[in-house]
Amino acid sequence: MSNMLKKTLLALVVGCVFLPNPVSAQMSPQPPMPMVVDLKKVPVGSWASYSVTMGEMTMRSKTALVARDASSVSMETSMEGGMMAMMGGKMTMKVVMDPDPTKAVKPVKQMVMQIGEQDPMLAPDTTQAQSYSKPDPKALVGKETIKVAAGSFKTAHYRSKTEQGTMDVWVSETVPPTGLVKLRTSAMQAGGQSLPAMVMELKSTGAGAKSTITKPPKPFDPRKMMGGMAPAPAGKRKGKK
Repeated sequence: MSNMLKKTLLALVVGCVFLPNPVSAQMSPQPPMPMVVDLKKVPVGSWASYSVTMGEMTMRSKTALVARDASSVSMETSMEGGMMAMMGGKMTMKVVMDPDPTKAVKPVKQMVMQIGEQDPMLAPDTTQAQSYSKPDPKALVGKETIKVAAGSFKTAHYRSKTEQGTMDVWVSETVPPTGLVKLRTSAMQAGGQSLPAMVMELKSTGAGAKSTITKPPKPFDPRKMMGGMAPAPAGKRKGKK
């Protein structure tokens, strides 16, 4: 697998899993997902775990609302298995956002990522310029009861299409913290690469989650992404004399 394909796959995973509701998905080629929960009412500590299948790869994901104050809520998502093995075995992203991101001009206040046992670092500025929106009624396929590993759920099924591909998402207001029950993307084309279809399904939910990113974040270092495959910044590259 080429470095470019690995990075493109990572971008798709980050967009679909770590940023569950972007309208302008700048890091990944997938269409937007609807925001169906009121984050101001979701109990702190609520979590949901998911199975993620992308082509022949299988991964595990967990999303939790880990903090809230008068001006923000903090959502933390981790991913393990599959391509994460190339990055230290686990990647965690903490997103600090406005309590009502659908109305805020700048909904995302900060994004912090941690790869394996490395120190946390700030995400690039380009990943923080996200916007959020209520579901588009025109994208509603219908109301459906679906069965996943976590049980049967009454959901709203939305479908979005872009030039890159199609995304189907089943959501329910009864599933904190994000409302996501199932997500399915078609095979996609992005950055000149063919990306496999992806399926993400709810496995379980619970309470009592705590933040796993506890250290102050350092500045973003692209060399720590993808197991050091990213090029060093200009002026820091070593060469033969």
